[in-house]
Amino acid sequence: MKRLYSISLILIIALSAASGAEPSVKEPVSAELQSPSLPEVYLVTCGTGEETYSMYGHSALRIVDRMAGSDLVYNWGVFDFSTPNFAVKFARGRLDYLLASYSYQSFLQEYFREERSVVTQRINLNAEQTERLQLLLAENMKPENINYRYDFFMDNCATRIRDILENALADDLIYPESVSYTGTENDKELKAVSDNDIPSFRDRINEYQQGSLVWLDAGIDLLLGSPADENCGFRESMFLPDYLMINMSQAYVNSEEGTVSLLEEAVPAFEFDPPTMENSFYTMPWFLLGVVVIILIILTWRIKEGAFQKIFDVLFFIIMAVLSFLMIFTNYLTDHAAMGSNYNIIWLNPLLLAAPVIMFLRPPNRWFWKSQIALTLTFMVVIVIVNQSINPAWIPVMVLLIARSHYRLTTF
Repeated sequence: MKRLYSISLILIIALSAASGAEPSVKEPVSAELQSPSLPEVYLVTCGTGEETYSMYGHSALRIVDRMAGSDLVYNWGVFDFSTPNFAVKFARGRLDYLLASYSYQSFLQEYFREERSVVTQRINLNAEQTERLQLLLAENMKPENINYRYDFFMDNCATRIRDILENALADDLIYPESVSYTGTENDKELKAVSDNDIPSFRDRINEYQQGSLVWLDAGIDLLLGSPADENCGFRESMFLPDYLMINMSQAYVNSEEGTVSLLEEAVPAFEFDPPTMENSFYTMPWFLLGVVVIILIILTWRIKEGAFQKIFDVLFFIIMAVLSFLMIFTNYLTDHAAMGSNYNIIWLNPLLLAAPVIMFLRPPNRWFWKSQIALTLTFMVVIVIVNQSINPAWIPVMVLLIARSHYRLTTF
């Protein structure tokens, strides 16, 4: 997807520096057409990158019309930086993305510069199906239809392609039943699954948030609410470009010759090595934060000097206040549906906004610190019951919140 999840870009982490090997350049090879005048339609899948906005890949459609001498890409991952209040709309999920059509060669140049692989797959369409697809694209390109409200899980560059193919093919498109995929990005295997085995949307994106992105994974997991833990089946998984390619490759289409595969074999335009996704135990957020929390709890017990305790608590509760604000913002002040109904707001509750001030009150507000302990313990119980996952990196932070609230409660 051309631009990932807007709020995580602005409020969590900025990652950069893509890497790759010298590419091997190949021209896409098309299958012989029944009619030389029939436009060729391709699914274009772009590889992942190491930068935050590129870590999920990207999808587009390519239309080659040899009679007209055109080779165009249709890209739903574009937005206009000149939009009034761009940053505010971006953060609040109210920025409209748009469909752009331009030269396929210009499209390739962009991804070559970013050292991201690009592969194309011919979509097997007959004349009638191709015409319906072109009519739908023309309708999408009208000024009144060119913009759409981006939704990371439900309405993005990949789901737009899935939806337009479904509309163009209607009953001619056949999906396999009760299947899912397991494995790494480069070695996914098809297997039959039951409803209990269906992954969640959170599970799907976690496949990509590994290696150097594990800290970003912890941040995104915190901001995503319970909608991210809903089932993400065969069709829903196609919000990710890789799964659009893989799942559509398992689909079939009815044609004059009978039922044939919807997509032909993938042909690389150019290839680069994908980003490494290896994790080290000692660099995992939950491990590092766990070690830090243990050290801080020991220091709390050993160092009785008030200045140290006060400075540490000021810094800690300012961080807690910022996280509390993020919970309020993502739950109530944005249109990002996947960030709503987030149970993390129980332990990162609005009361924490006042913590950096309340800690200086004399006599201490015992009710406030008791409430923080109670709410954090309540969350630990609730999260076991409700349908929402928690990243283990945040468990040490919760333990520290309880410990520092108890210190404030018993020391003053």
